[in-house]
Amino acid sequence: MAAPTVLLTGATGFIGGATLAQLLDSQPDCRVLVLARDRGPDSAADRVKQSLSRFIGHDRAEDALRQCEVIPGDLTNPASLGTPRLDEATHVIHLASLKKLAGEQLDEVTHVLHLASNTNFKSVRNVRHTNVIGALSLAHRMRRVKNLQRFLYVGTAYICGESSERVVREDMFPRLRARHFTEYTASKAECEMLLESTAPELPLVVARPSVVVGHTRLGCLPSASIFWFYRACDALRRLTCPLSSRDDVVPVDWVADSLLFLLLKPTLQHRRYHVSAGHASSVTWDEIASVFARCYGERPDNPYQVVDIPTILRERSRIRELLGPGDEDHLFAALPLYYRFMEIDAEIFDNTRLLEEGMPPAPKLTSYLELCATRSADRSVYDQMLDDV
Repeated sequence: MAAPTVLLTGATGFIGGATLAQLLDSQPDCRVLVLARDRGPDSAADRVKQSLSRFIGHDRAEDALRQCEVIPGDLTNPASLGTPRLDEATHVIHLASLKKLAGEQLDEVTHVLHLASNTNFKSVRNVRHTNVIGALSLAHRMRRVKNLQRFLYVGTAYICGESSERVVREDMFPRLRARHFTEYTASKAECEMLLESTAPELPLVVARPSVVVGHTRLGCLPSASIFWFYRACDALRRLTCPLSSRDDVVPVDWVADSLLFLLLKPTLQHRRYHVSAGHASSVTWDEIASVFARCYGERPDNPYQVVDIPTILRERSRIRELLGPGDEDHLFAALPLYYRFMEIDAEIFDNTRLLEEGMPPAPKLTSYLELCATRSADRSVYDQMLDDV
């Protein structure tokens, strides 16, 4: 059987960089096409190399890049794709407006791993343009590829929105009337529905990661994305849910392994999978707090308190004292959103399907949390927040 030809988008992101590094290491015979944007003085190839270097080092990234074919392009840029036009009434992409992308390269693709996404919680237009229009443009281009075996679309477990379900299973969502407090999760839910309704012949599989924090060997050296919030919660000693609440968190290297498993396994039993900690690997905030106590001390004079978000935001002087100087406006804009995710995150994203396919369970956050804390100790919470910009 011929080696697969994989098209990967989103390689310059946290999950994408980890996945590309693992793909190149585990599948040396695989042909890998990487779609990435030029940005300012940095070429697409430069940006992919920078992303890889976070996981395998600069020297190895140079060699790894030679295993890839980097395609400069932007799913949302009319100069590289033409102008995708989504008819809002019929939800159909008009393919006549698309230019032929990368010609014969894309026509030889057998597997697509679509990770490119805009995770901004504020910019409605940009988020929707990337997460809906961009994803549909790629899907409708690839539906015409003769030998395409799988199109793995990476969404988020949080398409459940403000769900009251204690355990969330894959087929419960997406729902038309689900309530979302960020455009990011709303756009990912909408895109899933549109992919299924406008490209039914696409060999679509959906993977939905839960909260992705750190790396089991590198800690937060590749990125402190979201970890800054856990660190801030511990420093402030403030939660909006009980310490007995469970947290569904997974490391980026396990997520990368899971995505490649779902991409390349010849047959799958389902079309939707949570890439999550589930019952076995989720942890309580009591357990998280215990690990942080080993790192930063017990602090009995400043115990955890469960309060509401307005109470936290009223404690600005206390926050300044505990976190030190930094961009407080950025922090105060971000904290309410992340605390609201925490309240959803008291739920468990069932991962029975993934485990039954043969994927090993995720390492628990508490098994590598101390490594995250020590391998980012020279950065403030404010510095780490920049990894989520």
